[in-house]
Amino acid sequence: MKNKIVLTSLIMLSTVFVSLSGCGKKTDNSSAIKNVTSVVSNTSTNMPDLSSLVSELPKEPEKPVYTSPLSGKPLDEKYKNKRPFAFMFNNIEFAYPQTGTGRAEIIYEILAEGGITRLMGVFDYMKGDRIGSVRSARHYYVDFANEFDAIFVHFGQTHYAIDEIKKLGVDTISGLSWEGARAFYRDNSIRAPHNAFASAKGLMKAMKDKKLRTKPRKGLSSHFNFSQDEEVNNDEKGSFKTNYVKIPFSAYMTPSFTYSKKDKLYTRYAFGTKHIDKGTGKALKFKNIFIQFVNEYNKDRNGYQTMDLINQSGNAYYITNGRGIKVYWEKNGGADKTRFYYDKAHTEEVRVNTGKTYYAVFPVNRKEMITFKKK
Repeated sequence: MKNKIVLTSLIMLSTVFVSLSGCGKKTDNSSAIKNVTSVVSNTSTNMPDLSSLVSELPKEPEKPVYTSPLSGKPLDEKYKNKRPFAFMFNNIEFAYPQTGTGRAEIIYEILAEGGITRLMGVFDYMKGDRIGSVRSARHYYVDFANEFDAIFVHFGQTHYAIDEIKKLGVDTISGLSWEGARAFYRDNSIRAPHNAFASAKGLMKAMKDKKLRTKPRKGLSSHFNFSQDEEVNNDEKGSFKTNYVKIPFSAYMTPSFTYSKKDKLYTRYAFGTKHIDKGTGKALKFKNIFIQFVNEYNKDRNGYQTMDLINQSGNAYYITNGRGIKVYWEKNGGADKTRFYYDKAHTEEVRVNTGKTYYAVFPVNRKEMITFKKK
C-alpha cells in the first residue's frame, strides 16, 4: 500500500511540473519548481529500491533456437521437422566445379567403380535453380541416405541400388522415373551424361507429385553427438596434431584438406586446386572430418563396389580444430545411424563440433596410405 501511495504522489507531482513548464505565458515558475523538488526530495527518503521491484517481475521466457540435426547450427524454424535431402553429385574432373556442394551440411565421399568417387551431399533444404551435375546411385549411398530418412535424389542407378531402395523403403526422386521431368533439366552446352541438373522448385514439385512424406520418421535426432563446447581433442588419449590430411581413394581421386588457424576450418582440394562451388565461387570448407574404415571389395566382374556397413563396427578417425584422434564406429540396423565412440567398448560417444562435416568411407586394407601432417 505504501508503495502505491509513493508512486501515485510522484505521478501527480510530475503532472504539476509538466503543466507549469508547458504554460504559454512567460511567468516565473522557479518557486513552483522548487516546491516540487522539495517534495520529491523529502519523499525519496521513504521510497523503496525500484530496481529490486523490476528484477522481481516475471521474465518472458526465451524462445528456443531450432538447430540443424545435420550441423548443430541454428536453423530457421520453418525447416523444423522437415526431411533432409541426399543428393548424388558427379565427381569427375570434367564436372568441376559443381554447383550446390558448398551448401551441403555433410558431404560423403566413397569409391565407385574404376577408381572414381561420387559425392553425396546431405542438405537441410534445397535452394537454387541449378544443383549438380547429378549422377547415378550406388547401393551403399542408399544405406547412408537412409540414416537421415532423407529424400534420395539421383539420376540413374545400378540394379543393386534399386534392390536396396526397395528393401529399405527409401523415398527417391530419380531422373529415370516419371517425376524426373519435374525435377531435372539438361544443360545442352555440356556433353551428356554430365549435363543433368536439378532445381529446388523442381524437386519440391516432384516431391508433391509423388506425395512423399514431409516429416521425418519418429525417433530421429541430431545425426552426431554435437558438443555445447568447442572440442579440440587435446584431452583425448592418442590425439595428434594435423593441419593437413590426404585421402588417396585412387590415383585418379586423391582429395586433401588444409587447416586454417584463422577460421578453424579444413579446405578441400581436388585435382590440384581448391574445390570450388560454382554457385558461390567459394571453396568447400569443413569443421569436421570423419574417415570411416570398412571392408570393401568388388561385388561383381563389372567392378561395382560393395562394403560391409550394416550390423558392423570398425575403426575411424575424427579430425577437428587441427587435431585428429582414432575412434571407433558402429552401425546396427539399416535405419540406425552410424555412431562414433572414443573407446572400443562403445560406451562414450564422440563429441562433435557444430558445423559442416566431410565424411570419407575408405577401405580398411589401405588405411596406412592416408597421410596426416603438421605442416
